[in-house]
Amino acid sequence: MDKFSERLVALRKEKDLTQAEFARLCGKQRTTVSGYETEGKEPDFALLCQMADYFGVTTDYLLGREDERAHGNEAFRQDNANFKRRYDALPKELRAVVSSTFDSVYVLLSRCMNAQNAAELALYRELFSELQTGRGEIKSILADCGGDLADAFPQIMEKQNTLKAKTASILDSLLQADVAALKDSNK
Repeated sequence: MDKFSERLVALRKEKDLTQAEFARLCGKQRTTVSGYETEGKEPDFALLCQMADYFGVTTDYLLGREDERAHGNEAFRQDNANFKRRYDALPKELRAVVSSTFDSVYVLLSRCMNAQNAAELALYRELFSELQTGRGEIKSILADCGGDLADAFPQIMEKQNTLKAKTASILDSLLQADVAALKDSNK
């Protein structure tokens, strides 16, 4: 069985579909799908793209040319490479700050990942998202004020207070999750 066949079978089974059900989705006969899965036959390009879209994978993954299921993994690798280039260009003092910050975030996320704690991971995602969004909104207000901070000050303070309240709420939820985990481990 070639890579395409193996992956098609695995993806179809992940979706809990029979060959007949998948064939109906593709507008093909069951025997055609069977040929794709066992006889080394391959669909035309349009159907290959349709299959990849349906399963949420790339055509290269489906054909066995790549082991990454989706482009998101490639984007992640590119983000890492870009981050490293920017990091390497920083002065030594700033690299130390970035490293320390990154290490702290890494430890927080690693603990949640090791415990497979989806709820805490979601809270960290929400926390980082709120920080990013809130800071962006404040910077936008500053950029739009045209140098007149007096006019922008009330708006900035309102955004800052909203950001503080949201992040405090998320931190409270994280603390509650830690307390609950401690109670569970002592049982």
